[in-house]
Amino acid sequence: MGGNGSFAAGTTHSEEGRSYRTVFTIDGSIKVLEPKNPKKGVKLPEESHSPNAIYATFRKDGKDVKAIAKYGADGKKLFEIHTQEHNGLSPHFHYWKNNGQEKEAHKLTSEMMDLLEKVRKFKK
Repeated sequence: MGGNGSFAAGTTHSEEGRSYRTVFTIDGSIKVLEPKNPKKGVKLPEESHSPNAIYATFRKDGKDVKAIAKYGADGKKLFEIHTQEHNGLSPHFHYWKNNGQEKEAHKLTSEMMDLLEKVRKFKK
């Protein structure tokens, strides 16, 4: 659960080097994260210490999912789902390429919509 290239730098190998903490796990595979520093924005890490991870985060007010990201076997982000409107699409997703989010928003696939609904239905 690193961020901004910290996995590649080796700083996420210990809990002290991570900027996020897991607050809940949904179905044993989707980790709900929050930043360790509550003053920081609610943003998912760019890289994961766990291969093939799925991370989610909720808006600060807790009323809806903010984002869900899927990571590959190498720990790099593949795509990120957002619930906030973007160019008329809500929800939508962005592919993650070359260590950054592409600007173009895409309509969710049926699998992505199922994932979003699973996280939305999660009860603490």
